[in-house]
Amino acid sequence: MNVATRALWNPIVAKEYRTRMRTWRSPLAITIYIVLLGGIGWAVFAALTVSATGFGQGPGSLGQMLFTFLILFQVALLAFITPALTAGAISGERERQTLDLLFVTPIAPFSIIWGKLLASMSFIALLLMISVPIFSLVFLFGGIELDQVISAFLVTAVTAMTLGFIGVAFSTVLRRTLAATVASYGAAFVLLAGTLLWGTLFPTEVDASVTTQSAPPAITLISPVIPLLTIATNLPVTGYGVRYKNVNNSGPAILNSSGGGQQYCMASPNGGVMCQSTTSTTPGFFQTNSVTAIPSGLFKGWQYWQANVVMQLMISLAALLFSALMLPPVRRFHLRRRRAPAPQAE
Repeated sequence: MNVATRALWNPIVAKEYRTRMRTWRSPLAITIYIVLLGGIGWAVFAALTVSATGFGQGPGSLGQMLFTFLILFQVALLAFITPALTAGAISGERERQTLDLLFVTPIAPFSIIWGKLLASMSFIALLLMISVPIFSLVFLFGGIELDQVISAFLVTAVTAMTLGFIGVAFSTVLRRTLAATVASYGAAFVLLAGTLLWGTLFPTEVDASVTTQSAPPAITLISPVIPLLTIATNLPVTGYGVRYKNVNNSGPAILNSSGGGQQYCMASPNGGVMCQSTTSTTPGFFQTNSVTAIPSGLFKGWQYWQANVVMQLMISLAALLFSALMLPPVRRFHLRRRRAPAPQAE
């Protein structure tokens, strides 16, 4: 067995696969997930159909709004499911008093953590795959391209992976599954909503005389909400995470059609109008859209979803290394105690 096979398949992974899929909980969780996702899709579609007939919205706008609701609801579902799968990975073994038995086996502590993570993330990947037929329905209404769906699913998968790594880290440190579960759900709330709240409470302050757009604080890019909104709507983020000082005149953003593409115009704080083309300058999956690119800051010129993926991968790596260091029974971090002086012989 080569190194790659040992990394992807070890006794921990085999045991987790067999025990997880042979119980009634996994089929029930899959059924509830599909019913909820399909139900919210049907409810949103029915509501948008009524509003579209009243306000004259086109089918492209209908597909775009339906995709936006579906992808955001899917992230919320995975944020609720993932901590429940990973928060008891190590603490459950400790409570069942089987963790010491794993330590005396030839399996390394890192392989134990990796096996638990791989089994949990495989179940999340299964949920994402079975949701593809529901998301494929948005192509019937138009307004959404294949690269948008791929980018949105990539952000969703990385978000679920990050929550999984954080859940295992708490499960390694905390001895009780209940405490690890509460901490994991708290971390999920901070990652999804807390970072957005930070952008509202502590926005980027810019002078009113500037004629270029400013980006919200970099910490807000950790949340997948803003990247998913930019992917689904193909429009920039305006009015969030930015505070203009001494604003004299500002107006709502408007979207104008020009030629074969579209032009996004926004009233600038100094009274002028800023317009940018929404046409892509570089074709392909990793296309560069000047409108949805981050206008300033650490990730200037990047797409919001690219910055989100990079930052979440860094958090996942840090959580994985922390778990690998804290799991072994031998204490790696301890304060050096002073030794008592040896008794002198009389």
